[in-house]
Amino acid sequence: MYRIYAGVYTDYKRKVVKRSLIIIIAFFSVLPLLIAQSPYRLTVEELFERGMQNSIAIQQSVIKAHISEDKLGLAKKKQLPDIYVSGLLGYVGTPTILDKDLSFLKHSEAPDWKQNYQISATQPIYQGGRISNGIEKARLEKEVAELGLQKDKAELKLWLIGKYLDLFNLYKSRDVYAQNIEEAKVRLKDIEKMKEQGMITTNDVLRSKLLLTNYELSYKETENDISLVSQQLNIVLGLDESLVLEPDMDLLASRTNTLPESDYIYQAYLQYPDLKMAERNIDIARSNLKLTKADYLPTLSLQASNTLARPIPNISPAQDLFLNAWGVSLNLSYHISALFDKKRNTNVARQQVSLQELAQLQQKQNIRTNVKSAYVKHQEALDRINALNESLVQAKENYRIVKNKYFNQLAILTDLLDANSVLLTAELQLTSAKTKAIYTYYQLQKVSGNL
Repeated sequence: MYRIYAGVYTDYKRKVVKRSLIIIIAFFSVLPLLIAQSPYRLTVEELFERGMQNSIAIQQSVIKAHISEDKLGLAKKKQLPDIYVSGLLGYVGTPTILDKDLSFLKHSEAPDWKQNYQISATQPIYQGGRISNGIEKARLEKEVAELGLQKDKAELKLWLIGKYLDLFNLYKSRDVYAQNIEEAKVRLKDIEKMKEQGMITTNDVLRSKLLLTNYELSYKETENDISLVSQQLNIVLGLDESLVLEPDMDLLASRTNTLPESDYIYQAYLQYPDLKMAERNIDIARSNLKLTKADYLPTLSLQASNTLARPIPNISPAQDLFLNAWGVSLNLSYHISALFDKKRNTNVARQQVSLQELAQLQQKQNIRTNVKSAYVKHQEALDRINALNESLVQAKENYRIVKNKYFNQLAILTDLLDANSVLLTAELQLTSAKTKAIYTYYQLQKVSGNL
């Protein structure tokens, strides 16, 4: 008897172990699929950080800033002496002496090889302001490139937050459609029971099934949109394109403090990149005017050189000896032909200054209109949230009342579906209003130079 029980227990234990192994193997085989399908939760901080690191547009702006920095270094080096080194080694053919009638007289003796080595250094003394104004222009262009990088970063942040908030709307829409699908399924079962009892017609059943199908299609389309927006963000953020992103839902509950409109205009005048770029462009145009005027001024430079030559030149017959000579000279030059274009070139440079000054005034006008627009739209979004919160409460109560009336045969199906549609719209509009309030806040920060 003991052996029988022992054998039964052993068989049971083997079965349990076998089942456990099967479950473990199945779990680990399905685990990669579960991990691959699980969404990646992305915070706003990581969104901006990855965007700044991996965006191609930002990388291009960084390269432009580095190029402008190198150009500034090159402009400064023009203050240093210009050093020139040259060398010459060649074979000299036998010279032939001809008579006046070009008849042959004789061959003169000459060295077979010639050499010439020279080193010279030219130090600019006076360039009419060309070097100093060139350095100033390069410095201003470097600042413009850095401001362009700052502007591109702000635009990228606004684009990223826009796509990020699109994910908010899509995830909320998917949840709403999922809730409505479950609600529609339960409602359909109740309507089918009422149809079996002869309380309603087949038309109500068909319309309920059609509405359920529409909800399921909308749910699937929303999932596809989530995948598309995730791919767009993944490309910019340097993530796997197949990764499905999930936003941090706590962002909707965050509160933002809004300053008076005049404060945003004041901040924009101080730090908005486009306005700063307009100011630098005026300075660049003025530097170009100074450079234009410098073309009509003389240049003065100091030159020192040392030459080692073989054979000794300017001696006939040539002597196969080395001659070492050095000298120092002051070089003064003046471009007289430039005087003929002086008036037109100067007028063009002055007009460029006027154009940049007008562009600055226009930019200030744009700041006031852009700040006003962003400020008003943000206030509208906040007001819309308050109104839609009340609408959602009313829509829920209306749906509850109509639903009870319908199943008590005090209302028709059209009334019930209309109430359900109003509730669905109210839920989606509230989420859209919340995300729009966040987006308009970031937009307001951008136009005031705070993003």
